[in-house]
Amino acid sequence: MTKEISAGLIKGKVVEQRAKLRRNIVSRLFRLGNAIQTQTQQLLALTSELSVVQFRILLRLRQAGTQNVQGISELLGANRSLVSRSLPDLRDKGWVTLVKSEEDKRQIFVRLTDAGHRVVDEHYSPLRARSEAMRTAFTDAEFEQLVDYLDRLDAVTTSPTGDFVLGDDFEDMEETYE
Repeated sequence: MTKEISAGLIKGKVVEQRAKLRRNIVSRLFRLGNAIQTQTQQLLALTSELSVVQFRILLRLRQAGTQNVQGISELLGANRSLVSRSLPDLRDKGWVTLVKSEEDKRQIFVRLTDAGHRVVDEHYSPLRARSEAMRTAFTDAEFEQLVDYLDRLDAVTTSPTGDFVLGDDFEDMEETYE
């Protein structure tokens, strides 16, 4: 005998799962990251077709100065191939210059142009306002505590993957692990 599927039944299961996921740190951080990414894209789309990755590269170059691909990747917390794929378009738009190292021709240095500085200036204000809104949602002490908690989570995510291999223990499948 099969249960009849209804919108109410499905909605109830979604509500039940969402309640469980509220306490799932991985799920919450994933959803938060996606929400920030979506909101950032919407803010950028108000004035241009600039992608989040493009803006983040330009902003990091503005803040840190000339970098190589590895340096940009580390500043973004992204892989090198994502950065490398974005650079030709940024160069073609005149926002960055790419210079090969004299010592190591495989090494490329990326420098923000004056036009790139203007692009960052044009798009920075709403993103700064959003960051300030997030920051002011906490007292100074709460914010420092949040940063400490995020540092701890960073340490876990940089642990070797093998540290998390558990075997075939599926008894607690009701829990929401991701």
